[in-house]
Amino acid sequence: MKVDKLVKNVYETIMASGMICQGDSVVVGVSGGADSVCLLSVLKNLQMSMDLKLTAVHIHHGLRGEAADRDRDFVIQLCQTLHVPCECFQTDIREMAQAQHLSEEEAGRLFRYECFEQVRQQKQASKIAVAHHMDDQAETVLFRLTRGSGMKGLCGIPAKRGYVVRPLLSVSRAEVEAYCAEYDL
Repeated sequence: MKVDKLVKNVYETIMASGMICQGDSVVVGVSGGADSVCLLSVLKNLQMSMDLKLTAVHIHHGLRGEAADRDRDFVIQLCQTLHVPCECFQTDIREMAQAQHLSEEEAGRLFRYECFEQVRQQKQASKIAVAHHMDDQAETVLFRLTRGSGMKGLCGIPAKRGYVVRPLLSVSRAEVEAYCAEYDL
């Protein structure tokens, strides 16, 4: 296993917080963007040393046409290359949002987490890993600050909440992009 600074940083974050334990089965949300591709690659790098069982989950929201099809195809190919099982889901989020009187963003988030949870239960996985990083954390705190939030809201995105874990919270977007470029992801 090639260990670099980012992988070591994520490993130390995981171990310090106890968000993922030796032998865990982890469902990994993979959109095809740099953040989630980095997350999958890092967890794959840690797979043997931590005895992890990984399953990727990709969600096609039906909003971006051929671009979304290309993302799905990329994720499937990446998972085949990494030898990680991949489950894909597709729906019409716009229709779902209208039917449930939600924004497309909120409907998409709800659908993603429903799919993640469905696969978690099917695979009897102990965790769902998503790719929020340090920049997302800062953005969330600033948004809540400007909107007006109590102390709890100013804490930002938790590293773990229930089954959901965020191993990249100690990593910046620039580090994610550098990692992806270094490994031609």
